[in-house]
Amino acid sequence: MSHRHAPRFTRQAWALILSSLTAGMAVAAPGNCGALGQLPAVVEVGEGLQQELQSPVAITRLAIGDPKIADVRVNGERHFLLTGVSSGATSLMVWTACASTPRQSMVFVKGKATSALTSLSLSPSEDPLLPSQVQTDIRFVEVSRTKLKEASTRFLGRGANFFLGSPNLLSPSEGVFKLPVSPDSFNIGFGGGRVSAMINALERSGFAYTLARPSLVAMSGQSATFLAGGEVPIPVPSAGSDTISIEYKEFGIRLTLTPTVIDRNRITLKVAPEVSELDYSNAVQIQGIQVPALTVRRTDTSVSLADGESFVISGLISTNNRSTVSKFPGLGDIPILGAFFRESNIAREEKELLMIVTPHLVQPLAANAQLPSLPGEKLRSYDPNWYRMFFLENGNFDRRSGLSQ
Repeated sequence: MSHRHAPRFTRQAWALILSSLTAGMAVAAPGNCGALGQLPAVVEVGEGLQQELQSPVAITRLAIGDPKIADVRVNGERHFLLTGVSSGATSLMVWTACASTPRQSMVFVKGKATSALTSLSLSPSEDPLLPSQVQTDIRFVEVSRTKLKEASTRFLGRGANFFLGSPNLLSPSEGVFKLPVSPDSFNIGFGGGRVSAMINALERSGFAYTLARPSLVAMSGQSATFLAGGEVPIPVPSAGSDTISIEYKEFGIRLTLTPTVIDRNRITLKVAPEVSELDYSNAVQIQGIQVPALTVRRTDTSVSLADGESFVISGLISTNNRSTVSKFPGLGDIPILGAFFRESNIAREEKELLMIVTPHLVQPLAANAQLPSLPGEKLRSYDPNWYRMFFLENGNFDRRSGLSQ
């Protein structure tokens, strides 16, 4: 009679079977798996800070996508500790007995400085709930005020053996001299015969106001540029020859920006606006060709703003005072009467400059939606008859309409 012997298992085999049975019992009795959705989909933590999170069910495994950005450690059966290492974004995966696939969350680590967040780049696939398009409005405002005061006296006389005044004001004919009339000033003359005088006085003030409002839409994490202006040809002499080549220099309103959406109501911007214009008062001559200079106002910075918030990213208040006095030595220092022997000039210039940035989270218009009227849409087919043009037209064409509102 034969006997069958029971199979013998090693200690390692029994441990493997026991762990399999335990895992099967855990799957069969998941416990509070319905509350697994309480784990946050987005977690924010500061750089160098820690945050404790709790799972509704027991945790079997934890993993972090980029350990250079964040670190995670188990702190008990259902608790784990999240540590921010450096600014950026990564993913957190939590395994439990409720499912074979992990529960995934996004982790945003905020840097100690706002500028550190500009290197963060999110794509719509990482979090489909985050907006992915940003419209940035830049307002450039410049006000320049000038004031000029001039006062001078020209006193001329001629006798038999002397003359008083500037020789270049004398007429070629003997015994006759020209009155020193200034075309830029107001002139008052008095005297007669061989003695005459002219008082030149001028007081002038003015202002200049410049406003530019470029606007640009860009994807989160992508760079975009905008230019409204033109290109000026610059002649460049060739070395060792008489020929010249032409290079083109851009000028106008330029905007370069890179927006990054870091959460549902926070945007970091790397923005570089620039406004330039031709300046013929400082032009140079290159082989007989007048080349204008460029007056440029630019800034380059990074800021962090919420949707619709505004920041003055650059500003300038400058004052320039100039005063000159020209006088005849000695006579110009005499009180009261010395005014006839001197010339005074005072010039004052004040400038105020502001650059303001405002980002907006935007969505495209729906398909087949009615578009707003375009600028000048009402003037596109403007063709008045002779009667309307002669009697009714008043030239009021400067009303803003359409998108410019």
